[in-house]
Amino acid sequence: MKDRVSLLASRIAELEDGFSETEIRDAVRLLEHRRSSSAVQLFLLHDENVRASKKPRRKRKNKPIEDQRSKAVVDLEHIDPEKYLVLSEFDALLRKGSVLPEVVQLKRLGKSISKTFSTKSSRREAISRLMKALAEKSLPEIRQVISNVLAAHKDNDADSDYYKLAQFIITGKTPTSREEQRV
Repeated sequence: MKDRVSLLASRIAELEDGFSETEIRDAVRLLEHRRSSSAVQLFLLHDENVRASKKPRRKRKNKPIEDQRSKAVVDLEHIDPEKYLVLSEFDALLRKGSVLPEVVQLKRLGKSISKTFSTKSSRREAISRLMKALAEKSLPEIRQVISNVLAAHKDNDADSDYYKLAQFIITGKTPTSREEQRV
């Protein structure tokens, strides 16, 4: 008995190796249409029906990076709009990788802000935890931290995101770009 089962298992393995799953299912359907049915065919057709009845998994829609914000920042929107604006801009720069592109840099900044800051995972998690730590600080402290980060960055282009954020933090207004100044 065991020899027959082993032989059948090897034949099934050969079929699986030689044919795609779709081809095997089409062959079983063809046999069904010819009105020949067996327990194996019923099993295979039942298995297919069970698979078809399962709900397909929906992919989670991700927002573009520019539209993503940390929960700590979003929570500030109605509580402290000024803090929200500053942190929201900084959050966007971090997520784009324009500032502090390495996880190590984010961790270093996070640990300098909060002794309890720790992250062992992704860059995205590090940004969220950093935003949470910054959200707990006062607005002047937040502005000082962001100014220091932006000052450490070497890009001085007046149209760069860093420059615009730095000007916003310092003056409270978003500077006009060179193109807008020409018009």
